Amino acid sequence: MRSREIAGRYAGALYAVAVEDGTVSEVEAELAGLVEGIREVDQFDRFLTHPLIPRERKMELIGEAFPDLSASVANMVGLLIRNRREGYIELIRDEFLEVRSAAEHLARVRVITATEIDDKERSRLTERLEQALGRSVSLETECEEGLLAGARIEVEGRTIDATIRARLSELRQELER
Repeated sequence: MRSREIAGRYAGALYAVAVEDGTVSEVEAELAGLVEGIREVDQFDRFLTHPLIPRERKMELIGEAFPDLSASVANMVGLLIRNRREGYIELIRDEFLEVRSAAEHLARVRVITATEIDDKERSRLTERLEQALGRSVSLETECEEGLLAGARIEVEGRTIDATIRARLSELRQELER
């Protein structure tokens, strides 16, 4: 069985539990925090996936590093460790987002800007995107240091690049012709 299929099964089950408990947004945030926490600590992922480290020690470390995990997320991580699928956590988070988007008919939109977007701008942008896409939008924002101004918007595999860097690159190409 392929990795994405396996991750999809875990994600689907976790989504079903979250819907039943009414904690879908909280579980999504926990998964994001879990993935980010694992990425931030050097060698954490290697520790989790190392076959010679006892499962009990991995469970202890997860409990110490992420003491506020809900029962459903903690149980899923425990199941992953018992089944030696610890390396699937990030893929499960991705699949969870896909399952939620499909079930709730959400458009997942990622906006990368040079500066932070305040709540008013975020609300206005969400509203405009919902009008343009004709469905609810789950907006994720991110700041990128290398951007001078503008924004890059990623929607369902498509990218709209309205950054100054992109415009300067287009201008350079035009001048080189």
